[in-house]
Amino acid sequence: MSGYDESVADEHADVATDGDDRITAFWQAARGHVGFGKLEGIVGSAPLDVVPPPSFSYGVGAEADDAVREILAGTRTSSRAPRDEFADDEVPRVGDMAIVLDSRGEPRALVRTTDVTVVGDSVHETYELVYPTDGPTPAVD
Repeated sequence: MSGYDESVADEHADVATDGDDRITAFWQAARGHVGFGKLEGIVGSAPLDVVPPPSFSYGVGAEADDAVREILAGTRTSSRAPRDEFADDEVPRVGDMAIVLDSRGEPRALVRTTDVTVVGDSVHETYELVYPTDGPTPAVD
């Protein structure tokens, strides 16, 4: 049971995209979890960490909602994709982060790649949930 509301299936004109205030707000809340809280003293008042990582969804509709639910529950920690879906320089790398969107295009999870294996024509990516999590945001000094 996904909780997906089919009445909003065609309302994706309001999907959060890179540069969208919803993505920016989510990134502002999440970045402390990756140690990007207070960099102003090191890099100035406009550090690169204010640029959110890329965002995407795992499918559409109920499929996207189910994937978000599984990621948040910790039961989905990997994905596979055909190698030809990636340009040579776009294969995920360990440490890459991404914002996962639900069926309505709302940012719901920040994940970080922990392992990448390319076997033949398949790319297998393992990731961890970075935000939101239970527990405090790590201190950043």
